[in-house]
Amino acid sequence: MPKHNYERFFSQSRDLLCVANLDGYFLEVNSAFTKTLGYSKEILLSSPFTDFIHPNDLDSTATEIARLGQGLETVNFENRYLHQNGEYVTLSWSSVVDHETGNIIASARDVTEYTNQARKLKQIEATLEEKVIIVETDKKGVITYANENFCDISGFSKKELIGNTHSIVNSGIHDKQFFQDMWRTISKKKVWSGDITNRRKNGELYFVKTTITPLTDNEGEIQSYLAIRQDISDKIQHKTDLAKTLEILSETSSIAKVGGWELDVATGKLTWTDETFRILEVEKKDGLSPMLPEGISLFIPEHSGIVEKAIQHCLATGEPYSLELIALTPKGKQLWVYTNGKANYENGEIKTLSGTIQDIDDKKTAEMEYNLERQKSIQSAKLASLGELAASMAHEINNPLGIISGYSELLMRSNSDNSDALSKIEVILKSCNRISHIVNNLKKFSRSGDSREQSKIVLSDVVKEAIMLAKPRLKRGIVALEFDSGSEASILGNIIEIEQVFLNLINNAVDAVKDLPERWVKLKLSEQSNSVVFRITDSGSGIKKSELNKIFSPFYTSKKMGEGTGLGLSIVDGILKDHAATIEYDEGSSNTSFILTFNKLEE
Repeated sequence: MPKHNYERFFSQSRDLLCVANLDGYFLEVNSAFTKTLGYSKEILLSSPFTDFIHPNDLDSTATEIARLGQGLETVNFENRYLHQNGEYVTLSWSSVVDHETGNIIASARDVTEYTNQARKLKQIEATLEEKVIIVETDKKGVITYANENFCDISGFSKKELIGNTHSIVNSGIHDKQFFQDMWRTISKKKVWSGDITNRRKNGELYFVKTTITPLTDNEGEIQSYLAIRQDISDKIQHKTDLAKTLEILSETSSIAKVGGWELDVATGKLTWTDETFRILEVEKKDGLSPMLPEGISLFIPEHSGIVEKAIQHCLATGEPYSLELIALTPKGKQLWVYTNGKANYENGEIKTLSGTIQDIDDKKTAEMEYNLERQKSIQSAKLASLGELAASMAHEINNPLGIISGYSELLMRSNSDNSDALSKIEVILKSCNRISHIVNNLKKFSRSGDSREQSKIVLSDVVKEAIMLAKPRLKRGIVALEFDSGSEASILGNIIEIEQVFLNLINNAVDAVKDLPERWVKLKLSEQSNSVVFRITDSGSGIKKSELNKIFSPFYTSKKMGEGTGLGLSIVDGILKDHAATIEYDEGSSNTSFILTFNKLEE
């Protein structure tokens, strides 16, 4: 072949062709060489080729050059060359030494993309080997390869598995049709996916999510099958445990007043047990299931936002929750319930939330009654302490008060003919009498509440005593008070507790009107045939209808934070019940008005 043909082949070849000496310099490179590396021919020829080789590949390259120097060929040797743009290109070399000239004649191909893909495939293969179960079979289903994960989960060694079919782990759970459908799919060169129950060597069952892929040759004919499996035993066990739990809950729910529920995250559909329908008083309809918004609406407005926020937080973080809330049934009934929820995962994603709902209304009512009695006991203890303090104060006040009164009377006798002096002395004596009356009232009101003894009480007298104790508060609030004592009837009761009722109501009224432009409180006693009626009305505009069902509940208050305990009306209601009396709010009044009805004591 003419020389110029070789030169043309050298210059136009797509492969990288070069001639180099054993001293490490290129003597000639073709255009594919310069195009692949991005350098000019002059740069490549003027620098040692080791300047372009990756530092980590210098030793292996030097070894190959030494082999060439010994007259050996280099085939499929790879190293990395620095591209002009700063990146490295992987080249695969075939080299030989020309014995006439002693130079190296070499060709190379850019295998960078192939190398990168091979590296990725190797990493993927390593990940699969570590994380999943891999099995390869021939066309007849005989196992030709099994990784360690398959040995670990099945309990069989590779020696026991290879050469066998999957019948070695057949659980007997699936029927023949199941496997016929699977083979029909993969024999048509289609991928099959499904869940399979297998049996370990020790007889235990395990569950795998399986994908089987047919592997074909160059002509498209099936040569083998590759099965990739994932252990889902924990998920299946969780479903089984949940089913058992729901079954137990269903059997005991009517006794414990506990219902179960489950939320499908994707659809928002709620599944309830029969007891849940009963607790929430929702009619159960065949074929219809409540949705999440409907479930959230079955709580009072103050609590629906709380349960919605808890559910959203559980969906976002997987954190469980437990709450005590007031449910509001479609029939208008309010009751305390305990509800909890937890996330259920499938393939790493939250698929459902499930939990319970329990009727705890009786328990909460008992707790509130206990707390009310506890607060009353605390208040009684405070009153007892106040009584001791009042007795001590009375002694300290009465002594100088007696001296003032005594000397005032002496002055009155010695100034009997001085009208101006007499009028001033009378003012002093009246003030002394008023101080004495206040001290005595304070002592009487603050007597220990341990005694529940009842006796005959003239209501008008008790109201007047309460007014006397409330006068400082009335003055501070600049509140006018009127008392229409239209009855002198008596009742049977504990005078300390009844006085506490009137004082609480007067104080509540003063607090309610103290910021209004018009501030007054009106009290009225009247009689009916067998009862005594006490009405207290203030200048307020009334109580909102939405709050009427809560005003007698313990710890409910409409006052600002720190201004009330929420026990005033609940204590009033409790004392009146103990006295067979009633209190009701007058919704027909244009102002805030309460009506108390007592049983009249017949003479």
